Amino acid sequence: MMRTGKVVSAANGLLEVCFERPEACAHCKACGEVHESLVTIPGVAPIGSWVDVDMPEKQVLKASVLAYVIPLIMLLAGIALGMALFSQEALAAVTGILCMGLSWFVLRLIDKRMRTQDIWQPKILAVREDGNK
Repeated sequence: MMRTGKVVSAANGLLEVCFERPEACAHCKACGEVHESLVTIPGVAPIGSWVDVDMPEKQVLKASVLAYVIPLIMLLAGIALGMALFSQEALAAVTGILCMGLSWFVLRLIDKRMRTQDIWQPKILAVREDGNK
């Protein structure tokens, strides 16, 4: 998946690129009023330039699945554990929510590992310094 974004900062061989929300996301409103996202990408480009970035589609899909499935699994496992331990729905719900919170740490560990693998990294395809998208 190729996206075009604007370089908003550059330091130590890393670019912070701002991407506008895709038009396909305009109707969802799941992210609220957020209309752009920042991604840190290895590369060199002047601030203010537009860059074409290739994000591996399979990896984007896998990362999305992980980001949604792991918390869901942890929530359900926590509810099951809570029901087995406490036999009360309220305590089972609290246990589920706590386990879902733990999924944040699991996802951070996975993210650290993914950041070290080239297959998961977005790559800059082109730099346009003329200011045109």
